[in-house]
Amino acid sequence: MYLIFNKNGHWETTIPERPQSVAEGYFMLEGESLKQTYAYSDGRQIWQTDIAPPSQYHRLEDGQWILPKDRQPHLLADAKAAKLHRLNEAAQAFIHNAAGLDNVPDFEFASWSIQAAEAKAWAAEPSAPTPVLDQIAASRGIPAATLKAAALRKTLAYERLSAHIAGQRQALQSKIAAAETQTALDAIEITFTAPEAEVD
Repeated sequence: MYLIFNKNGHWETTIPERPQSVAEGYFMLEGESLKQTYAYSDGRQIWQTDIAPPSQYHRLEDGQWILPKDRQPHLLADAKAAKLHRLNEAAQAFIHNAAGLDNVPDFEFASWSIQAAEAKAWAAEPSAPTPVLDQIAASRGIPAATLKAAALRKTLAYERLSAHIAGQRQALQSKIAAAETQTALDAIEITFTAPEAEVD
């Protein structure tokens, strides 16, 4: 039997016959089928346990999984990457919910940038061409000026919301990057707040 281990020494699989080669990042040892659920190897010996490793960076020594000092930065880096992913998802979800994007079909949302550009052009110069907004207004049966004014308000509100959340997200990203321990990383709370309403 041939046991395949990943680069961190954790057992991945067992195959009955010797393969011609092993994929990069893995190594192979000849041995018996495992009698326990998990195994670790330093490339020479194989140790087994029924206790799951806390992470891919832990090593099995005397029946206990330990995290060597030289592997601790890798574990923290993985935790940071996972937290950054959660941060980005939370920021996107906040924008999605605050802007009411669940109520807008994809094809219409795709036109928002065009509508925004036309609304801003109209605000700067009322005679500027606005074919998309004009068509939407005509299809809705409302005055074009009414729709353009509404589109401008929505554009400015969305830009303000996006900038506000982007700033909060970037501040949290900086905190995640600066965290030097898992405890410090865990203490970073991922929350967002909407910008205060502007007073006319």
